[in-house]
Amino acid sequence: MEEKLMANKFIDVASYQPDTLVYFKAAKRLGVKGVVVKITEGSATGTDYVNPKAANQIKHAKKVGMIVSGYHFLRSLSVPDAKQEAQFFIKEAKKRGLSTKATCVVDVEAADLTHNVAALTQQINAFFAEVRRSGFKKMAIYSNTSWFKTRINRSNLTVQNFWVASYGTVSAGMPCKAWQYSSNQMINSAKTDISVDYQGMFTKKVLRKQKKQPQKIKQNKKWVDNLGVTWYQEQGTFISDRAINLRWGARTSSTKIALLRAGSVVKYDAFAHSGGYVWLRQPRGKGQYGYLATGKSKNGRRSNYWGKFK
Repeated sequence: MEEKLMANKFIDVASYQPDTLVYFKAAKRLGVKGVVVKITEGSATGTDYVNPKAANQIKHAKKVGMIVSGYHFLRSLSVPDAKQEAQFFIKEAKKRGLSTKATCVVDVEAADLTHNVAALTQQINAFFAEVRRSGFKKMAIYSNTSWFKTRINRSNLTVQNFWVASYGTVSAGMPCKAWQYSSNQMINSAKTDISVDYQGMFTKKVLRKQKKQPQKIKQNKKWVDNLGVTWYQEQGTFISDRAINLRWGARTSSTKIALLRAGSVVKYDAFAHSGGYVWLRQPRGKGQYGYLATGKSKNGRRSNYWGKFK
């Protein structure tokens, strides 16, 4: 699929996959740039599971130049459970060579069997609070599309980096940082999960900090268009993290030009706050412009981002 070709590839491994250098060299030859290694499952007083291959998988992945992340399979039934699981994960991850600069993932597929959405969401937040206190700064949540939409309250999560599993589909089905699109990638005769990374969270060493648009603009560089929208001149590049409509005007009622895919790169020359959104103006040649919303706005201030600026 064209969308997959646009992004960097990474795999995730557990005890089912090899821990040999040969395996990771084979993955590297396929263009795989990163790996997420299963470290633990449950807690020291509960399931007490540690992936016996984790240390070698981390070592050999680093040796071939892959970006290494780690994940924990959550089995908590309460907030105290979640905290204990986080402490267990942190201890074992550091012991096996996972750097605090690595991305830490919580795999949420079997927790909170009561189907209590609020309780599970609180447990995930408690897990990340412990991970954050231990010095890790990059965190993400893994689950399938159905769980993200029905079993977790995404808007109440303290971490908004989603890695979504959805097989046999044309997309992840929701905005996300990464999409696991197959569990059947063969690497050195071993079935392996494979994903695409849209923003470098699992495949790049250093993520650039998101640049916020300056709010103070010189008065001689602003104007009002024929829709009554006040624009401020600014040159820049925006990279979307979801599909966004490109329109002929800075209104949600304006005619659509095209649907820009996640990962689209847009060069713009001005921005505006209009109708509860922050809009960018894209020069299209011959005096024409396209307009796209890039996040929500309240009282003239941006409240979220639908991508990043560079």
